[in-house]
Amino acid sequence: MLDICVVGGLGRMGKALAVLAQAETDLRIASVWETAHAIEGAGTYAQATGYARNQVVLSADGEEAARAAHVVVDFSLPQVFPEVVRVCEALAKPLVTGTTGVEGKEALLASAARKVAVVSAPNMALGMNALMGLCDSISRVIGGASDIEIIEAHHRTKKDVPSGTALELARRISGPAGKRVVVGRANGPQARSDELVIHSLRVGDVPGTHTIVFSMKGETLEITHTAQSRECFASGALRAARFAAGAAPGLYSIQDVVEAQSRR
Repeated sequence: MLDICVVGGLGRMGKALAVLAQAETDLRIASVWETAHAIEGAGTYAQATGYARNQVVLSADGEEAARAAHVVVDFSLPQVFPEVVRVCEALAKPLVTGTTGVEGKEALLASAARKVAVVSAPNMALGMNALMGLCDSISRVIGGASDIEIIEAHHRTKKDVPSGTALELARRISGPAGKRVVVGRANGPQARSDELVIHSLRVGDVPGTHTIVFSMKGETLEITHTAQSRECFASGALRAARFAAGAAPGLYSIQDVVEAQSRR
């Protein structure tokens, strides 16, 4: 049985993970690392999330929470992330993280990956990661001849703007297309051919929608990924947790997870 510690387990993604984990037979949520304030207002974990398969440790002490599990799954806030990495390194716990908007994240991940398996992805959904895999080839074919813009929409309480997913899409597309990434369009002239522009919406309770627009003379290609619920992110995170539990130290993507599991 694979025991998981969920960082931010009483938040939106934590609750989505709890719903899926309730039905799994090979893993369980053993502990939750949350703020003292969140724990005080939650009641029991079963009351807060509906997960009632086993007793769950609720703790504001990261090391206590991580010790109770084999793998740490992180959907926390940027300011918490350095401590999450420190704890995983100190206790040699594999890490799966979807936290975005972290300053200096690459250096933190590189440090952790020298000691434990780390799966990091701005978006855990399999469909989105399939799209990311296509970005390079699409951009090589039509990127240089296109005006390219990305529109992303998320719930009104999302902290980072633009989304980590939009930034990763832009990174993958901009290189082959020979364009620089611009966040938002300031007052000025028409679209500039050397720019890839990201636009962000923060509305309602939208889990996440990303549209890439490639517009050329006489034709436009639009590719949209819509997360209809947080279940797609949670499912990818549990898949990544299974992978990380048996992987050698290193930094991995969701593509690595899918490829490894397809070979079994």
